[in-house]
Amino acid sequence: MYISVVTLHVDDLDRAIDFYTSKLGWEKTMDAPMGDGYRWVTLAPSSTQTAFTLMKRDAETPRRADRMSGVIMEVDDVYQTCDELSRRGVQFTEPPRTEPWGGWAMFEDSEGNVHGLHSPARAPVSSN
Repeated sequence: MYISVVTLHVDDLDRAIDFYTSKLGWEKTMDAPMGDGYRWVTLAPSSTQTAFTLMKRDAETPRRADRMSGVIMEVDDVYQTCDELSRRGVQFTEPPRTEPWGGWAMFEDSEGNVHGLHSPARAPVSSN
């Protein structure tokens, strides 16, 4: 068993597709008409099973006040990933830092959703 899809509400499907494919390097795995102008759009990092389904936000879907999506993406090195994503134009709401539980940063997507980046704790730097 694994999580297949996490729904992410967005204001503009095409703008969000562009952000996740161009800035994060994800792949669009599906873009199918659902009738009445709706689309089933999924995006995922390469070689993973879990994907985002982008759902157009409507009047009944309020934006969270803190904008935190609840999504945390695991990376090998949060500092290296932040450098790479910054060069692609990704805006960080919290720059990378080291916590006792690992590396941490937060970034904002094109639709105002804020996601976390986490990496394993770095080995302490030796002073020898």
